[in-house]
Amino acid sequence: MPPKKSPQRSRSKSAPQLSPVEQQKLNTLLAKLHEAVNGGHAPQALPKLLELKKKYPSNINVLVLLGRAYLAVRQLPDSLAAYRKAASLQPDQPEINFQYGLALENAGDLEHALDRFRRTLDRVPNHFYAMRHMSSVLVGLERKDEAYAVYLQLVEEFKDKELDQEQRNALAITASGFAPEHISAEQAIDGLEAHIGDTNEPDLLRAGYAQLGRLHRQLKHHDEAIDYFEKCKQIDKDEWDADAHSAHTDRLVACWEEGCNIPSTKLKNIDGSRLIFIVGMPRSGTSLTEQMLAQVDTITPGGEMNAVDSQLPKGERIAQKYGTHWPTIRSLYNQQTIDTMAKNAYKEFNRVARKGAITDKQPYNYALVPLISRMFPGAKFIHTNRDPLDCCFSNYTTAFTQMHMHTHDQYWLGRYYADYERIMRAWADLPEVSMIDLHYEELVADPEGQMRRVLDFIGHEWTDRILSFHESDRTVKTASRHQVTKPLYTSSVKKYVAYEHRLGELKRGIEEGRSRPTNT
Repeated sequence: MPPKKSPQRSRSKSAPQLSPVEQQKLNTLLAKLHEAVNGGHAPQALPKLLELKKKYPSNINVLVLLGRAYLAVRQLPDSLAAYRKAASLQPDQPEINFQYGLALENAGDLEHALDRFRRTLDRVPNHFYAMRHMSSVLVGLERKDEAYAVYLQLVEEFKDKELDQEQRNALAITASGFAPEHISAEQAIDGLEAHIGDTNEPDLLRAGYAQLGRLHRQLKHHDEAIDYFEKCKQIDKDEWDADAHSAHTDRLVACWEEGCNIPSTKLKNIDGSRLIFIVGMPRSGTSLTEQMLAQVDTITPGGEMNAVDSQLPKGERIAQKYGTHWPTIRSLYNQQTIDTMAKNAYKEFNRVARKGAITDKQPYNYALVPLISRMFPGAKFIHTNRDPLDCCFSNYTTAFTQMHMHTHDQYWLGRYYADYERIMRAWADLPEVSMIDLHYEELVADPEGQMRRVLDFIGHEWTDRILSFHESDRTVKTASRHQVTKPLYTSSVKKYVAYEHRLGELKRGIEEGRSRPTNT
């Protein structure tokens, strides 16, 4: 991650001229907000930044800082919109292109991130972080030979220059991505361990420990691997209340239990039968399922969309730290509300494709299934699920940020998983819900049989291209992007077994969550 910089003091060519006094006030305020974002207080800075955007809609400094604040809280579509606007006003400004590239990389849009880093380097050929991120993005695109060439160019460019600690750490992390193809796992581990403990930059620590876990796992050093995964999860670890989340789960299930009188939309221009929602826990096979379905000509993949979640009424957006906004207040969902939500969300789906079927693989839509069924009658749900310990172990060893705080602790993760199971059991028998279960272990063992079953359920024709999904040039924008570029493999089945002696707290969380008495 590059060093934090102060806001630029340039004006957009299209921005209205400000008086010297007004400009000074704006600069002072932006400096304070910049400090707040850098200090981890982006949520507190956002309301003021939105006020400034409304007042100065074409001010480059406001737009760029707004993009950074949105990125910090993982509101990626909003972050990208802010950077897109800034880049349209100053298309050749290298730092805007670099920051825009970072946002695109975080959003998983690697091809466009690569373009922004190249634009940066066109103007500043020795931009350390643009070269470093360009190399990382090429690794993500499975273009490792090109990535390694960029890395070697970076090393050569800076061999005679004094690098600070963060830059040395960044180089070590980048190098580790080339194991085992270009350097050995042992070399990568030595390089990382020599540097990573000296940094206080959370993103670098998180990435470094995650890579060390991956490399030790590659060498079958199971205890060392999980030691580093645990260190990774300590980065930015904050409190997460398992009991409060379980109570929230009770309210969700009670709101939508069978017989509730929440109406379905009456809008005639909405065709819910076009929509296919792939739901479940993260790391349960949602990306794989969508990638396979994307090979069908009549299906357009939408990726992880927030079309439904973004329409929840303001009354549901309670101040629940690191929690998810769920529909739990039945009185908020009258006919007008359902119709308005459906109309607005359907516009987002139409932006993906106006004809044919669309998949939305936002896994957290699992909590919204009965609401979606009312917004879009006729919608189909594919519930991907996986062995609980394999699924949770995969979540635990993925370098999520604060937005997935329940994955930072084995016990919390176990409790969360048990609540997820309870939610899906509650939806299974609802008459308005049309849903099929797809088990990851059965899918990798019998892909044709399982996908024929899914296609029959959603009403689409089989194509042999489904079985060669890994040859598709479609870009996947999630943590599963590497898996879906390879043929199906079974090595992720029972992967937790080698680490089971270290998963006691995870098991305890699942067991206690399953045995917990509910209030519904």
